[in-house]
Amino acid sequence: MGANRLRIAAAAAAAVAVAGTVAGCESGGSGETPDGFVRGDAKVLSIAYPKDWQRGPEAGLALSMQAPGQTAILSVIKDAAERGRPEMLEATIEAGPMMNAKGYHRTGSKAIKIAGAKDALRIDYTFTGFRGTSAPGQGVDVGVIGKNGHVHDVRLLWERGKLKDDVVDGIIDSIKVS
Repeated sequence: MGANRLRIAAAAAAAVAVAGTVAGCESGGSGETPDGFVRGDAKVLSIAYPKDWQRGPEAGLALSMQAPGQTAILSVIKDAAERGRPEMLEATIEAGPMMNAKGYHRTGSKAIKIAGAKDALRIDYTFTGFRGTSAPGQGVDVGVIGKNGHVHDVRLLWERGKLKDDVVDGIIDSIKVS
C-alpha cells in the first residue's frame, strides 16, 4: 500500500512538472516596465530597457538602444514582413540572424505571449564575432504579429556573459503592442 501511494505521488509530481514546463513555453508578455527600466516607443510596439542605456547605432530602425560599453544592442525592426502568419513567423524572424551572424546556432525556440499581439515567437541563439570582434555573442529575436497583421522583430544582441538573464527576461517580458 505504501509503495502504491509513493508511485501515485511521484506520477502526480511528474504531471505537475510537465504541465509547468508546457505552461512555461507560453509565458511572458506582461507588458510591464521593470524597476530600473524606461520604456521606449517604436510606433508599433513599446519595450522597456535599463535606464542607463543610450541611443544605439542604427538610427534608421524604429528603436535602437545600447548598453554602456556597447556590450548589448536592442533593436526593433518595424514591418519586417506584411501579412504575418503564425506558421511563417519562425522562418521570417530567423532569416536575419541566420544570414548576418557568423557561426549562428539556434539554442531554443518557443511561442510566447506578448501583450496586444496576435502571435509571438522567441528564438534564442549564439554566434561568433559580436560587433565584428572575436568575442562570442548571444541573441534573442522575438517575432511579433502586430494589430496591423505585420511582423515586427525585436532583436537583443549581447556579448556572451555581459548581460544578466533577469535583464534579458525583463526586456522580453516588457514588449507591448501599441
